[in-house]
Amino acid sequence: MRDKFNIDELRGFACLLLVSLHVIGHDPTVAMRVPDDSWYRYAVDSWLFVRMPLFTFLSGLVYAFRPVRRDHLADFYGKKLRRLGIPLLIVAPAFFVLQAVTPGTTAAPDWYEFLTIPVLPYQHFWYLQALLLIFLLVGFLDARGALFRPRPFLALSAAAAVLNLTFGGTLYKTVDLFSVSQAAYLLPYFLLGVAFTRFHDALSTPPARVGAVAVLAAGALIHQASLWHLIPVEFGRTSLLALVTGSAAALVLVRAMPAVPLLRTLGQHSYAIFLHHMFFQAALRIPLMRLGADDWQIFLLATAGGCVGPMVLQRLASVNPWTRTALLGSA
Repeated sequence: MRDKFNIDELRGFACLLLVSLHVIGHDPTVAMRVPDDSWYRYAVDSWLFVRMPLFTFLSGLVYAFRPVRRDHLADFYGKKLRRLGIPLLIVAPAFFVLQAVTPGTTAAPDWYEFLTIPVLPYQHFWYLQALLLIFLLVGFLDARGALFRPRPFLALSAAAAVLNLTFGGTLYKTVDLFSVSQAAYLLPYFLLGVAFTRFHDALSTPPARVGAVAVLAAGALIHQASLWHLIPVEFGRTSLLALVTGSAAALVLVRAMPAVPLLRTLGQHSYAIFLHHMFFQAALRIPLMRLGADDWQIFLLATAGGCVGPMVLQRLASVNPWTRTALLGSA
């Protein structure tokens, strides 16, 4: 099934969404410092329901190609700890230190936060903690064969949806141990990715396909109405609208994504881009802002740098097993 869909292209698209977010910034005080009424902010907010859910959906989809078995559970956990844990312990502190000593950065790190990086959310590295918790849970259940039948899988998915709506993203980062509330936010999308692989026929019927398109269209229209202040409601990323729209978007995009060589290349380096894009986009964005470059120039060049730089780093780091493990979590 992997050859049937353009998964690498979709990963590349998700990378562009993530890098562009961090170039623009999540509010007017960081990154490009664009105002809330700018088109850049509007574009970032428009993809709120898709960005991280899509990343997580793809993680679940790919995991389900080779799910863990009972006799390989310890090995599976070890590989995930290396893949996610080592970059968390090396790349995240390195970014903290660099941000702290670099003039012109838009954030002033608290050095207490440096000590809590392994256990509390920090920057985008919270995703590593949350995904590791998800792998621990799903791997444990899969090793016992609990999720290979539709009924228990649906039960867990329903529980995950409730957690997303009631607990997801609710904890302050100072108490969100191992980003557990962020894991609750992401779990439904990971399970949807697993379901797309494991129960593909059920999600491929004409009613299911048409339903996903209809839900996505309706959800996007409501979200746009909110962004344009046509309705007096704001929808967060753990709202019911976000959950159904993000899920539908993943199901539609995985089928609709065409073959695009550039996106495929980005997708083949997606983990390196996720880990290291902040270093490279900031290295371009900060001097461009000081030089008074136009916003469109800053956006295009910093986004390109945030993608290309990690790709080059991956090539260089892969030459040596120590740097490959430290910087990419690879064996």
